[in-house]
Amino acid sequence: MSLQFLGEMGVYFPDRDAISITALTPRAHIRCFATRSALTAIGCAPDDPPETLLDRFEANRLSIEIAAMIKYRRSTAPHIRMLTIDREDLGVLEPATKKGTISVRRPGEKHVGERHGAVRRRPAHLRRAAAAGADGEHHHRRP
Repeated sequence: MSLQFLGEMGVYFPDRDAISITALTPRAHIRCFATRSALTAIGCAPDDPPETLLDRFEANRLSIEIAAMIKYRRSTAPHIRMLTIDREDLGVLEPATKKGTISVRRPGEKHVGERHGAVRRRPAHLRRAAAAGADGEHHHRRP
């Protein structure tokens, strides 16, 4: 079973010192929290204000989402309602560098190989629903 992330902005929770996003499964909503160690791994400083943390988080959101999907799939708990993403979870995404850090993406930077003007695709179930609504029929073909 896979996670489908909502496109909403992350929300900073000062009491947890973490940023939250929401993922969906066919049976549940799952809160995913990127902890301070994950934020530090993507280049946030301890004294960064919440706006800076959110900007850096959004610039590295894809990495956080992939780490959450990996952690979710590896979990043996039957009913997960919350995932906590730490530095170690991000470390599984790419090989360690000489200094043992992960690559950091600054706001506005592109990943290597990212196309100019690339747009994140709408989730498949929403594409199918939009297509069905446009012509009144249900299509069961893969995009």
